[in-house]
Amino acid sequence: MTDKRRIFAVVLLAGLLRFPGLGSTPPGVYVDEALQGYNAYSLRLTGRDHYGQAWPVVTKLFGSYSSSLYTYFSVVPVGLMGLNPVSARISSAVSGILLVLLVSAALSPLTGLIIAVSPVFVYFSRGAFEANLGLLLLVAGIFASQKAVRRQAFLPWGFALLSLSAYAYHAERFLSLVFLGWFSWTARRAGLATRSIIISLALALIIQTPLLWLSVHPAVNTRLHELVIPGSPSQKVVAVVKSFGVYFSPDNLFSRPDPDIQRSFPDLGVFYWWMVIPFLAGIWHLFRSQPLSPKSRLMLILLFLSVIPGSLTRDYFASLRVLPAFFSVAWIISQGLSWLKVRPVWLGMFVILSLLELYSNMVLLQHERSSVWNYEYRELAGFIKRHPDLPVVIDSSRAKPVYILLAFYNRFPPLLFQSQYPSSWLKNYYSHPEFDPDIEVLNIHIRPISWAGDIYRDQLLIGDQLAISSAQAEEHFLELVAEFRDINGHPALTAYRTHPQSKCRATQSTPSSYCRDNIR
Repeated sequence: MTDKRRIFAVVLLAGLLRFPGLGSTPPGVYVDEALQGYNAYSLRLTGRDHYGQAWPVVTKLFGSYSSSLYTYFSVVPVGLMGLNPVSARISSAVSGILLVLLVSAALSPLTGLIIAVSPVFVYFSRGAFEANLGLLLLVAGIFASQKAVRRQAFLPWGFALLSLSAYAYHAERFLSLVFLGWFSWTARRAGLATRSIIISLALALIIQTPLLWLSVHPAVNTRLHELVIPGSPSQKVVAVVKSFGVYFSPDNLFSRPDPDIQRSFPDLGVFYWWMVIPFLAGIWHLFRSQPLSPKSRLMLILLFLSVIPGSLTRDYFASLRVLPAFFSVAWIISQGLSWLKVRPVWLGMFVILSLLELYSNMVLLQHERSSVWNYEYRELAGFIKRHPDLPVVIDSSRAKPVYILLAFYNRFPPLLFQSQYPSSWLKNYYSHPEFDPDIEVLNIHIRPISWAGDIYRDQLLIGDQLAISSAQAEEHFLELVAEFRDINGHPALTAYRTHPQSKCRATQSTPSSYCRDNIR
């Protein structure tokens, strides 16, 4: 089989693992996905995000700021397909497939195969993860910049892609600057024209200037400050060293899922168990191959630098933050397979086993984690849409920012949100990371339920079983009108209709002010 046919087969396999069931696996949408999709919807209709900011450099998230490039990449899919889980995720899925194509052509089809089937790359291609887009742009920028050593015309393209990657995800902000410096140095050593290097750096600086300017705003870095490891300087150093080693643990790489259950398949690690031996063989082969080739040196630099953003945070193991490091690990695995001269028939068997394991985990993902992905909120959104005239209170005591899920599914007019923020607030858009989860929109009030007053108003109360128990429903004469279940049919949310007159009649001895004023 020729390389072109191998590349086609690998890319086809990558597509089959990323596109089918994109809107239902994972089930539902999580709040960051809903925000990305709804902001793309708002930008398409009004040229502003849902806060009213025109084409923001970074997007206001729920108490912090997030990269905005993924949102811009989603504007066209949302315009073509409407606002739905597929249109919100397709930019990530396409990024994952293009990464496989790029790697297969630039490195080898075998490396592309490892990336095509590995759980970490499949998973992050099936959700609206901006880190997946960042990885594609970073790798494309690295390949183009490296190719510039032989073909000078690639240098501006490489530097432009590296700079764009900084707008896609936080880790790439750091990595793009490092590699811009690295390739400027290597280009100079390779004898590239000084004029070409200066022009490429100037282009990179022009692209990154808005982001660098915003980086001095403390509010924009709120999320980074929240994630930094606490403690004294010496304690931080010890914690960073320990955390750095965690990302090279075979247990974390090949066995244990990401601790954040919204960042991994239920029973799969970053890579498959059978990749352990090729990984170790790849490391052995690299250290025996002295001196290292420029490609090998670059891959190892990428590996160790990419772990730094994750090791500086307090999370034990955050696979999303170190995605470029796993790209290097995939390359090492492919090097080990080549050095071991694994026969195609054995490689095919391992791939088939991997696909079976992956399929079973996709099924588990649907049935074990539907509530984690807010599956029940789609049905809730439809229920609320059918009751536009009755006030609705949705308990927010434990829930995530519910309003963005309802806005996503019911396609609320963006002007509803934009009108809530004055022009003075928008002038300082990048200085307002604060977020209040309690919000009113249309007939919907999202806040904690107030048992002192809500039961005396004719409305719907919606919450989980901790928010509204059966005993409370009986005590306050609440009528169960709907249940919103997870994918397995288990109740996740309940909707109750209040009956203030019945409640008032039961409390005639100590009537509330509402009863005195409204019930005769």
